[in-house]
Amino acid sequence: MSAQKNTSKNKVLVVASAGGHLTQAMCATSCCDNLVLVSNKVNISHPKLSKIYQIKDTQHNALIHFFNIFFALYVLLKERPKAVFSTGGPIVLPFALLCKLLPIKFVYLDTLSRVVELSNTGKLIKKYKLYDQFFSQWENIAQQNNVQFIGKCFDILGENPVNNTKQQAPADKPVILVTVGTNQYGFERLFELLYQNPLYADDSVYWVLQVGHNKLIQLPPNAKVVEMMSRSEMEDWVKQASLVISHCGIGSINLMLSYQKKVIFVPRVAKYNEFSDDHQLQIANEIKSHLFDVIMPEQAFPALDVSDLKRQPILAEPVDTINYSMAKQMNQFLSA
Repeated sequence: MSAQKNTSKNKVLVVASAGGHLTQAMCATSCCDNLVLVSNKVNISHPKLSKIYQIKDTQHNALIHFFNIFFALYVLLKERPKAVFSTGGPIVLPFALLCKLLPIKFVYLDTLSRVVELSNTGKLIKKYKLYDQFFSQWENIAQQNNVQFIGKCFDILGENPVNNTKQQAPADKPVILVTVGTNQYGFERLFELLYQNPLYADDSVYWVLQVGHNKLIQLPPNAKVVEMMSRSEMEDWVKQASLVISHCGIGSINLMLSYQKKVIFVPRVAKYNEFSDDHQLQIANEIKSHLFDVIMPEQAFPALDVSDLKRQPILAEPVDTINYSMAKQMNQFLSA
């Protein structure tokens, strides 16, 4: 009974937008035992999540923030968490404001995708002092903004040694997975690049296309096309893929690292109305490696060869990319 009571006292309410923000939040709180999640999409299952609330997305309608204030108040009063933790996305702003008023401890970790400056959400939270503790995952940004730095939530640069060598047999036809992520912006430019590639019309390859709100003009001979996937479905296809072609989102980067995938990243850019800013370009400059190729705007798509795809290793189990040293420190901040 006492152990259960103590766990309840240490309940952490995690508020994070779906995608990279949520991936980072789960990594950073991996040493916490009692988590409740608020996100704009409910596409996750996790053994430490006791409950998930779905909040309205504010990406295209700022007025929804006013509705979300009442929703946030309902969740906070119902769950009565020890602390609220967020890695960002505009859905967190009502929670940050209410935590200041109630008061409830609010801990904010700015997203890894912001390499040269704080995110827009981070800037607002910092400007109006809507936090008890504020962290950046890039040391130079932390110094420039007088906030704390305790490391990155996962091994984004692929620096950790990989000891997992257990592999499984590839499929009869190499699988190429294409993913545009979970946001609402179009990404037709990525598919235009694919249409021009000879392998897109080759029946010796099986394409899995997660297209979001984009409408395909051409289909490969062998293909599975879906608008969205659950996190578990996406992981299953990443595991099977010989190559992944992806937008440059933080959640995608972490998942590809966990299966040591060969990836071609195509960052979204603001001038093509593919995102509201150029943070994917900023993060793209940090991640080039033996596994990750990055196609910058106006660059040609690389040639793809079926024989190369067949030689790519397929790991049977994921590699753990979580930074547990950082996660242990975060648990101490949240439970203090």
